[in-house]
Amino acid sequence: MDMDERHAGLVAELRALRAEAGLTLRELSLQVHVSDSSLSRYFAGQALPPWEVVATLTDLGGGNHAELRRLWDGAQRERRQARWPATGAPDVTAVVAAERRLAPVVGICALIAASGAVGWALGRR
Repeated sequence: MDMDERHAGLVAELRALRAEAGLTLRELSLQVHVSDSSLSRYFAGQALPPWEVVATLTDLGGGNHAELRRLWDGAQRERRQARWPATGAPDVTAVVAAERRLAPVVGICALIAASGAVGWALGRR
């Protein structure tokens, strides 16, 4: 996973908080309630930690919640945009063509459902 600018900033801050706390990875994992391997991935920038983890690390290292929340929000936003980039408007001709192809199938499904409902209703008499 390539780190974007905001994620890299967050990781740098998390590393500084860890140094300020003066705890080993194992000791931090007990305080933060996540595994030491997860913490290692967060400090290496391989994964984005949940906000709760960042907030706890901020408390332990004496950091600024508002600043770290801003960095975390930015990293989260960039992560989402990288996974699901914004696309333009849908191709109307492709949508219309798909609707035309599926119309007979939808009609048959509706007919089957209606006949099943009628059969069920007649069987209840």
